[in-house]
Amino acid sequence: MKNSKLLPKLITKKTILIILLCSIMIFGVTSCDDYKEKNSIGNKSDIKISKTNDVGMSIKDGTLTNTGATLILSNNSDKDFSYGNPYEIEVKKNNEWHKINVELDFTLPAFILLSKETKEIEIDWKYGYGKLAKGTYRIIKGIDYEYEEGKYETFNVAVEFNID
Repeated sequence: MKNSKLLPKLITKKTILIILLCSIMIFGVTSCDDYKEKNSIGNKSDIKISKTNDVGMSIKDGTLTNTGATLILSNNSDKDFSYGNPYEIEVKKNNEWHKINVELDFTLPAFILLSKETKEIEIDWKYGYGKLAKGTYRIIKGIDYEYEEGKYETFNVAVEFNID
């Protein structure tokens, strides 16, 4: 008879422990999502953007959201270029560009952008940058040019955008 009185106390303690652990796990998951929405701003950017018009980048009308966009890369020259999946997003604060502290992983295929060709690139930054808060941003992509067999020059193109 004594054991039957302990059973409700054990179940109650066990239930409370399970609820507590689940609450901690839920809090941890939602805290991570909140952190991505409040990306920490890093150092002032040192990335140089190309001033040439050989390759231009814009955002396709109607595709910009706070979690992604479709980029349009345009080769305005008679040369062929290559580019990969990597990109970076920076935020403008006090009229200066700043890095956003995130860790990103990319696959590294090379894509060719032929002379006078235009390509669309869909970017979903939700898993790296999360939802971008209101502000002014720019996306930066590296472009490679083979000026001599096996020798490449890399330059950066960028497009600015606003999240309202």
